[in-house]
Amino acid sequence: MSTVAAEGALDMLTVYLLQTALPLLLILWLLLLPPRHGAGFWMLALAAAAMTVASEKLGIWVFPPWWVPHLMALALGGALIWNLIHPQQRPWWPVGGIGWLFLAFFAWIAGFAAMQARDAWVGAAMPGGPSVKLAWPLAPGSYLVVNGGASASINAHAALKDPSLPLHAGYRGSSYGVDLIAVNRWGLRANSVMPADPARYAIFSTPVLAPCTGQVVVAVDGRPDMRVPKLDEGHPEGNHVLLRCDGFDILLGHFRQGSLRVAAGDRLTQGEQIGEVGNSGESSEPHLHIHAQRQGRPEAPFAAAPVAMRLDGRFLVRGDRVDIAGQPPFLRNPPP
Repeated sequence: MSTVAAEGALDMLTVYLLQTALPLLLILWLLLLPPRHGAGFWMLALAAAAMTVASEKLGIWVFPPWWVPHLMALALGGALIWNLIHPQQRPWWPVGGIGWLFLAFFAWIAGFAAMQARDAWVGAAMPGGPSVKLAWPLAPGSYLVVNGGASASINAHAALKDPSLPLHAGYRGSSYGVDLIAVNRWGLRANSVMPADPARYAIFSTPVLAPCTGQVVVAVDGRPDMRVPKLDEGHPEGNHVLLRCDGFDILLGHFRQGSLRVAAGDRLTQGEQIGEVGNSGESSEPHLHIHAQRQGRPEAPFAAAPVAMRLDGRFLVRGDRVDIAGQPPFLRNPPP
C-alpha cells in the first residue's frame, strides 16, 4: 500500500474510533467516576447524551455497525439508573475551583455536541426548489446511506454547492448526492474492518438498476477498480452513466469495470440493469453514488444546478437504512 493510501486508511480508522470512543468515554465517566456535586453529575449526563446523539447522526457507521450508537444510548440509560438506585450525598454546586472547571468543561461538551446534532437535524430537511422522484437504483438487499442530506455535516458532497472553488465548480450537480453501501443482517458491510480487496465488500458486484425511464447521455466503462483506500486521482466519478429523465440528468457512479450493459444513446426503462457496483474512480471503498441535477453542458456535464431526490419515496440522509425485498431485477440483454 502506498504512503498516501496508508494515510487515508489511518484517517478513516481514526474517524471510526473517535465516533465511538468519545461518547463511550463520557458514559464510563458517568458510571465509574461521577462528579461529587449534583450540577456536575447532571451536566455530565447531558454531555454524554448530546454526544451520543451527535455521534449517531453525524457518524459514518460502517465500522462499528449502525446499531452501536443505540447500544451506547442503552448504556447511558443504565449508568443513570445505577446512580439513581445508588444515590450519593452530593452538594448541588461545586465546592472548589476544580469542580467549577469540570462543570464548565461538561457544559462546553454538551453545547458543542448539541450544535452538531442540530446541524444534522437541519440538513435532514429536504431543500426547497425542484426535486425528482426516482425508483430504488439497486437490486433487493439491505442498504445504508453513508452520505446524504442537504448540509456538509451529514453529506460530504454538500460542500460542492459553493462554485467559487475551481474543483467545486465542475461538480456542483453532486451537492445533494447520495452514497449507498450494502450491509448484512449484523449491519456489517465487509468481513473485516477495511479490507483492501473491493470484492470483500457486500455491495461489490450488486446490480445497478435504472431509477427512471430515459436516455443514456454518457457511459464510461474503462476505469479500473481500485484497492481500498486508493483513489483513481483525476477521475472522481469512475465508471459512470449519465441518464437523462424528464429534463433532469441522473448520474450513477463507481461501476465495476467491464460491467456496463448500456451505451450512450440507449433508451432505458425504469428497472433495467445498467451495470454493477464497483470501486472505480475516487472512491474510498465500494459504493454506489447517485445524484440528480439540471441538464449539464457537454464541456461540463456535472456542473449544473443540483436537484434534490426522493429515492423510493424518501429524501435520504446519512445513517438512513433501506431494506428492499423483491424478485430478481429485470436484466437488460441477459446472457443466454
